[in-house]
Amino acid sequence: MYQRYSSGVKMFGRIYRLSNKVFGIKAVAIVLSSLFIASTIPLLVEAHMPGAKPPPEFELEPIVINDGGREIEITIDDIGDYHNERAKDMKRQMLKKQGKTDEEINAIIEEEFAGADGKCPCTSCAFRAVLLGISKIWGDEIPKRDDIKIISNLSTPGSCQCFQYITGIGPEIEPTPKTKGEFHIILPNGTEITNKSIKNLKKNGVNTNIDNWKFNISRKSTGEYFIVDVEDDVFPDDFFELRRKVKCGIPEAATEEEVDRFRSEWEEVRNAFLTKPDWELFEGIEEPEEDVTSGIIFLSILGVCTVAGVIIWHTKRKRQ
Repeated sequence: MYQRYSSGVKMFGRIYRLSNKVFGIKAVAIVLSSLFIASTIPLLVEAHMPGAKPPPEFELEPIVINDGGREIEITIDDIGDYHNERAKDMKRQMLKKQGKTDEEINAIIEEEFAGADGKCPCTSCAFRAVLLGISKIWGDEIPKRDDIKIISNLSTPGSCQCFQYITGIGPEIEPTPKTKGEFHIILPNGTEITNKSIKNLKKNGVNTNIDNWKFNISRKSTGEYFIVDVEDDVFPDDFFELRRKVKCGIPEAATEEEVDRFRSEWEEVRNAFLTKPDWELFEGIEEPEEDVTSGIIFLSILGVCTVAGVIIWHTKRKRQ
């Protein structure tokens, strides 16, 4: 009986060890599978592109508007910060639903948004579009905020939040707007996007292409408007194809090489909107001719001074 019991224990031990082995293999398989799935999940590219380099040095004038008698300046930094904060708010809500504590949420936000300044291709382009539109319609006059109307063909959080900030219709804008302009998103096919939540903007922006990068800036009081249309060659040939893969996993998840290439192109487009002149970015904008008048005047004065100097030198020499 003892031998049977001892044999049973040995058999049970072998089975137990075997079960542990099988369980261990399954656990490893599950972990590897999870890592693979995680690697194929599209990147969340909202206020920043993970791993992107900071923009180069640039200088953009602010947008100056009259907000109910109060003159305010809106800079590209204001727009970037606002876009960044809205993305953080969305992330906080998502983490809250996952049961994360406030301490965990703050740590995740701090790590994920480290170095992010909110200046993406969408915010930078939208800011430049309004700058150009105001200069074409109002000239040197300062527009009233409630006289500005913007119709955008682009459904992305960055462009939307830029236009919301400028027109004063977005949440948590500082200083609090006294007046509000008008802003609509109407896709090229005529569909108006009334739900401007980040989730819905992303849903309707999946198939974004060059046709969406068009903006109508108008003066409500007079009906004057100017259409800002981005040049095709601002974007690399495969930019929108890569964007669908990296951001949405369509038609399949992006490879590591494709993510790296998109990151580089994302930087290139952002930098273009921050640094290049209007005529290199937008359709129908002609490069201003060089003002040769001042050069001619300078050369004329230089010539007169040279001749006078020669005459004086000769006169002195004769006297000697």
